Amino acid sequence: MASPITHLWSRLSSVKWEDAWVERLRFAGEQNLVIKKFPASRSIKLDLYTNASTGKKVKAAFGGTLRPFDAAGWQPPASKIADPLRISGALRIYRDKKLYAQERSAGKGLPLLIPSGMAFGTGDHATTARCLQLLVEAVDPLRASGKPWSVLDLGCGSGILALAAETLGAQKVLGCDFDAACVRISKENAQLNKLPRSRFLKADVLHWMAPGSYNIVAANLYSTILTAASPMILKSIKPNGILILSGILAVEEKALLKTFASLHHIKTLKRGKWAAVMMRKD
Repeated sequence: MASPITHLWSRLSSVKWEDAWVERLRFAGEQNLVIKKFPASRSIKLDLYTNASTGKKVKAAFGGTLRPFDAAGWQPPASKIADPLRISGALRIYRDKKLYAQERSAGKGLPLLIPSGMAFGTGDHATTARCLQLLVEAVDPLRASGKPWSVLDLGCGSGILALAAETLGAQKVLGCDFDAACVRISKENAQLNKLPRSRFLKADVLHWMAPGSYNIVAANLYSTILTAASPMILKSIKPNGILILSGILAVEEKALLKTFASLHHIKTLKRGKWAAVMMRKD
């Protein structure tokens, strides 16, 4: 039984972070989050109707204000999220622990449990879903070769891409994020799924050099960060390696392709206003 609604957490944010907030606050119930937009403004207001315990955690993590709320007569709409999320017939992403435990023994695809939490990346958002789809496609020839292969996940969030890579067979996996909470949650998700090869560390991709090079590099970050970090990203890709970029607005795709013009463009997947790109280092 869900905890009763007793408190309201609120804060202002830039409209460009709207999708990230939806992902990060989904753990509290996507139906409990109300986003208010203002005419001719680049700001949004976030209102999360929740319980005292969750409200305190959110306030500690993201600031904002928390106050008691009289929820008499207020009922949130039912969630529209379906479990599991199926990726290219290979991965099955679960958010519900009980359903994960029930269906894991069924042997239908490769199961991965990523509970909704205060880190971006449950697989629902277009940027993450397209990254996962491209990842599955990129690893097929690597798995077929029988040789060890590696993955670097820049901006790991919940760790979903890195953990998906290990689930698919990667022998070496490194994920990094600027947010210490994301690193902690990624490590917890690795333990939850019993995936010991995935390592996570706190790092700012704008002031960090990846250790070594990798067969696949995935970066689900905003285009401004991808552009600024492009020299490091390019150095981290092995010869004939794959780069997967997401977090890109469709209108920014051409500019990003120019930034990474030294790579061979394989394909672009689009969903709504977002684009994900796969390239190869020849």
